[in-house]
Amino acid sequence: MIAAFRNALLSLLPTSEDVLVRQLSTMQDRDWTPLAELFAARLPEFDAVIAMPDTQLMAQQVAHMRGVPLLDVQFSESGLQLHTGGVGGEALLLTAHLKAGDAEADVTEQAKAQGLHVTVVGAAVERTSLGGRNRLTLHGVTVRAAMQVADTPGGLNIERRAPDRWTASA
Repeated sequence: MIAAFRNALLSLLPTSEDVLVRQLSTMQDRDWTPLAELFAARLPEFDAVIAMPDTQLMAQQVAHMRGVPLLDVQFSESGLQLHTGGVGGEALLLTAHLKAGDAEADVTEQAKAQGLHVTVVGAAVERTSLGGRNRLTLHGVTVRAAMQVADTPGGLNIERRAPDRWTASA
């Protein structure tokens, strides 16, 4: 399912964070589709999809595939803002690049305050060296990443230490 996505990023590695971020920001609908299909098919049930600002295209596809509302996180003067519009239940939070997890944890707390429980964060790419998974786990959130990268002396490279294997059969 996600071989084309992984191969496109693997061809860049080892690389700098700037190159990775630039690659993720230039992805088109067709590039996000395999990830959207993976997340829609393999993740547990949820009542809404929350899209971080960098995942609009993928989040739209996942929400459509699952038939659930899409909630967008917006930038404002005071930081990231989520308005659930009264949607309750459980949610999937999608992010393109999970780093330290600060933004995702903030949105998770905003959702909780509005009656929506984020149970899973789906990340296109997780930078394992920065601890985002651990931070979100402390909030009771499961993290599922399509691809994991780690800091190495030569730049970001594929995670080889203890990778998350949930996509192995995808």
